[in-house]
Amino acid sequence: MKNKIFKVGDKIINFNKVYRIFKIIKQKDKDKKEEIILSFRPYFQAKEKRSLTFSIPVDSIDKTNIRKPMSKKELKQLLSELSKTPNIETPIDIIKTREQLSLNDPNIHVQILKCLWKEKKDGITNFTKIKSDVLGLAIKLLMEEVALVSGVSLKKAEKKIKTALKRSK
Repeated sequence: MKNKIFKVGDKIINFNKVYRIFKIIKQKDKDKKEEIILSFRPYFQAKEKRSLTFSIPVDSIDKTNIRKPMSKKELKQLLSELSKTPNIETPIDIIKTREQLSLNDPNIHVQILKCLWKEKKDGITNFTKIKSDVLGLAIKLLMEEVALVSGVSLKKAEKKIKTALKRSK
């Protein structure tokens, strides 16, 4: 992340989940060098699960897939991209697709969603349960960030994603 300036209350995306920074600690590491530790917890969690917390030194963030949420403009482009028909000629490699979903990149999720949605809608190939599960997972992974950026519930975010997909030809 180019901008390593964080404050309490900021949201970050890690493994396609939204987290809220609740504490920032400055401490000395084993070499007596000062480091900044971010503590964060899930943003969209039931209250009973809010005790789950994570911490990471700011200097280590570049070694992870942690990123800041997309902007509203980026979300609008992303949803617009979901409405476009993908150009796919070969069946989807579901193993490679599952690996790509772990990259924490919404643009990759959009491409996967478009391809799986087209394959399901066209009915040309056998849309297996595994593909159906991956389609559901791709939607779920995008939902939290869409909900956060657009300021809606998870259900409404899911509906936004599916509505955009349904507009594709």
